Amino acid sequence: MKYIILCVAGQSNAVGYDESVISEDYLNNFEKDRLFQLGFYEEENLKIIPLKELVHNFQDMRPYSNPANYKSNLGNKGIHLPLANLLLNVIPSDYNLLIIPCAYGGTGFLADKNGIYDQNTLKPVNCTYWGIDSPFYKAMKDRIAYALDLNENNLFLGTVWIQGENDFEDPFIHYDLFKEMVQDFFDSFKAKYNSRVINGCWNKDIWYNIETVAYWYEKKGCVDIWENYKKWNPDTYVKIPEDTSSNLINGTKITSANLASHFGNNSFINTVAPLVYQKIKRRFK
Repeated sequence: MKYIILCVAGQSNAVGYDESVISEDYLNNFEKDRLFQLGFYEEENLKIIPLKELVHNFQDMRPYSNPANYKSNLGNKGIHLPLANLLLNVIPSDYNLLIIPCAYGGTGFLADKNGIYDQNTLKPVNCTYWGIDSPFYKAMKDRIAYALDLNENNLFLGTVWIQGENDFEDPFIHYDLFKEMVQDFFDSFKAKYNSRVINGCWNKDIWYNIETVAYWYEKKGCVDIWENYKKWNPDTYVKIPEDTSSNLINGTKITSANLASHFGNNSFINTVAPLVYQKIKRRFK
């Protein structure tokens, strides 16, 4: 099979901390045959598996499922399923969509530099930070390369990046470290996979920076981080309306006691994914 590859990376709002109940019929909202993810957990690591309720992020969300979830529906809701489902409207019909989840809550460029990288499993171990030398970043790059190498016809679509809240105390150092990492990303893939981007190139136009919930407006540094992202590339910056729902509605505090700091109440499917989709969709005109 051939795949269009999309990476979703960053911290908790990229993981998906929406605590609202995953119902019995939740998957009926999505196409069942063309949506896949690169597995991360146990024997499914580096296997292409269906994209379902449980997204195989760097952070294992199985222990944080809403207790009212239907039977074995583990995890929490994120952007992955609704965005992937929308993208089927524009990608070629002979391709499936492969999501590579690369996110962990509470991480940032300014966090302590802990962790190692397991080259055999392509996994970060006990990592806390992002950056050019981060095990998270190394795993992200290697997993994308692994997916591209599975079939010479596989193509990369882009990276959806939701990160910054953890670095609000120094947005300008954050911006320098972000730019260094992303430039390395483009340079590395351009050197080996130059023609393997669908409707684009290895540059700023395939990297989508997503704003998060209005709670973070209270932290001035977060506003500066978002302004830096917007300045870096306004064409791929996704502004999120300030009235977008958080876990203040239907939240359980099972992922975080700070309910207002995370998208919730089905806001990924209702608001966030459609706005990101509209940005990506422009590439297919």
